[in-house]
Amino acid sequence: MLLTFRQQDELTRRLDPEYWHPAYQHVLRECQLPLVPLGEFIEHITYGAIVTGRQPEPDAEGLPLLGQGALLPSGVDAEGAVRVTPGGPWAPERCRVQRGDLLIARSGAGSLAKNRVGVYHEDEPAVVDCFVDLVRLTGIEPDYVAAFLRTRFGWAQIHRLINGVGPANLSFDEIRSLLIAQASESLQEQVTKRHASEVLPLHRQRRFDEANTAVRGLVAALEAAIEHGAHELPGPGR
Repeated sequence: MLLTFRQQDELTRRLDPEYWHPAYQHVLRECQLPLVPLGEFIEHITYGAIVTGRQPEPDAEGLPLLGQGALLPSGVDAEGAVRVTPGGPWAPERCRVQRGDLLIARSGAGSLAKNRVGVYHEDEPAVVDCFVDLVRLTGIEPDYVAAFLRTRFGWAQIHRLINGVGPANLSFDEIRSLLIAQASESLQEQVTKRHASEVLPLHRQRRFDEANTAVRGLVAALEAAIEHGAHELPGPGR
């Protein structure tokens, strides 16, 4: 008989059987790089303002209000976003987006469950709405983190955490607990440069199908590097 001992608080926190499926651990064991919690790199984490009972008041000179629909596989698309007054109810300073911020859909089968994450690459300030988490990182490349979360190593963890009873959702603590492969600076820089040269130009031209294809190629290359503990991306972009 095989007995498995777990901390009691962990068992009571996650009673859904799917959470304990061994396939999740099997995926992480195939990662040939050390794993560290994302929380070690998080400098600031928040979500947008919760304003009940009314719609955002448009301000043509205001800041783009980024919702889950702005998070595309290739990046963040602010076109069509309603603009709101800086410092107003929908745009407090704490949820103002800066270049390099990682944005993650907070909940929902059509957003979080579809792995909607993106890095903001524009200079114009923006704000997130209440359905998007803003994650500001230090000591790690945000484009690398976004790509890693799209690999099977990252997505397996997200899928495991949201695979419970009720609406799909990730808490701040769960985001901090996500394990990220501790890649070399060289590998991280290659991911960032390849995203900048192969994905971002197509994204900014709104050629999203082509951009998404480029994202899939980048993620596949990163997966291959992680599987072999490599410090170089295989294929185009090396």
